[in-house]
Amino acid sequence: MVEITRTQVYARGDGKNTIGYAHITLGDTFVVKNLRIVKGRKGIFVGMPSNRSKRGDYIDIFFPINQEARKYLTETVITAFRSEYPELLEGEVIYGLDEQ
Repeated sequence: MVEITRTQVYARGDGKNTIGYAHITLGDTFVVKNLRIVKGRKGIFVGMPSNRSKRGDYIDIFFPINQEARKYLTETVITAFRSEYPELLEGEVIYGLDEQ
């Protein structure tokens, strides 16, 4: 698995479902921008960057292809976000990581 070598997080704070954004660096080689940290019905999750198709659908342009990679990505982003903005995640369930 490619190592996430840098994680940058930013709070959004506008009261909507997206509470922040993250940029990650993969193996000191590639950067993925605009992963969303979202408050959903089942808890906080990391949403992938996407583009809108001609039909109006959103299509992820970056995404993990297995559960192990998704868990690693989520843990890394949420750990960085919790370190910078603990008040935004206080008492929240992290979907896919916390027991539900």
